[in-house]
Amino acid sequence: MLTKEENEMLTRVGKGTPMGKFFRKYWLPVGISADLQTKPTFIRVLGEDLVLYRDKSGTVGLLDARCAHRRANLCLGTAMNKGLMCRYHGWVFDADGTVLRTPSEGPESNFRLSIKQKAYPVRERGGLVFAYLGDDPAPLLTNFDFLVAEGERHVKITGVANCNWLQCVENGIDPLHVSFLHADVWDDLEVEPEMGFSETRWGLVHKAYRPGKPGLWNYREHHVLMPGISAGGSQGRNLVGNAGTPPISCRWSVPIDDSHSLIIRLVFKPADNPGKFTRDPIARAWKALRIEPYKEYREKEGDEPPELGYTMASVIASEDATVIESLGDIVDRENELDLPLGDYGIIELRKLYLEQVMAVMDGKDPIGVIRDAADNAIHVIPAWEYDVTEEEFQRGMAETTVSST
Repeated sequence: MLTKEENEMLTRVGKGTPMGKFFRKYWLPVGISADLQTKPTFIRVLGEDLVLYRDKSGTVGLLDARCAHRRANLCLGTAMNKGLMCRYHGWVFDADGTVLRTPSEGPESNFRLSIKQKAYPVRERGGLVFAYLGDDPAPLLTNFDFLVAEGERHVKITGVANCNWLQCVENGIDPLHVSFLHADVWDDLEVEPEMGFSETRWGLVHKAYRPGKPGLWNYREHHVLMPGISAGGSQGRNLVGNAGTPPISCRWSVPIDDSHSLIIRLVFKPADNPGKFTRDPIARAWKALRIEPYKEYREKEGDEPPELGYTMASVIASEDATVIESLGDIVDRENELDLPLGDYGIIELRKLYLEQVMAVMDGKDPIGVIRDAADNAIHVIPAWEYDVTEEEFQRGMAETTVSST
């Protein structure tokens, strides 16, 4: 288990903290391209208050939320042909923070040239808006297949988790919870899995096998990609005519601050898969049941005694949301009793984060950061679900670092 001090290090993301410096080495998704239209929006990332906007030329910018002049929130501003105008006194800022206009100052004044609004670089890819909040030079935005390969994409911000980012990410490297938390939805996965875990170039992977059709095993490969992308393949269950390369579903848990996380989902179906989705693959939102002492009595109307207890909706996202938020704002990991095998992936993920944070503190790049364009061809992440033979099952387990067989 983690010590209290290690847990503190991994969960605090503010500027200047070890984990804050780690996250600022990566491009992070902060918005949905299609949602960003004519009005700016107020966001918070890694504890920093920012405004995301698109000007009338189509350029996207990310600025410090407070105007350098009189500190008005720029989310109330107006998108111009070039830049964003503060609604209070008309200052105009370009996407790089350059002050383009300061009303009342004459054309001969150089006052505006002495000022710079804090701004961060942004990129649009795969239907998402990514931002880089770290020091120059910025690394390349990684060309994962689910962002750049040919195929069908669905993207959505599904909600805000009222808890720390780490417990959201840990859920993705935990194959055991599927057999219990989601058994009411995926009843064919109720069986406890045979599990294997390995480190990858990008983070960790778990491989889970369960008896399936006669002579076959249901195989689920799930990746956690640095700094906190959970990628799995369950969306094939929502396809009619699923064939070719299976679809992949990704969930980013982006730290808003220490106790809130932005949940962004992307579903990618490769071009060689002719299947059709039977419904919106991201139709359900991250929505947790509120748990509080004597909740049933607080909400009960009338004189009849209330029905005690909680009933979760049979929806994967809602079940994950409810249980993950029930752990509290920040899990007291120093009090956990972790399983040697069942929690192996979570234990290794925490070790990996600690190692990478130390690398950043030593002035190095953490894993998954790319700076060489020649190393940024399309990177395929095989986070898929499909059936395998007994031979494939045995071979797959033998290839993992540690397994239950």
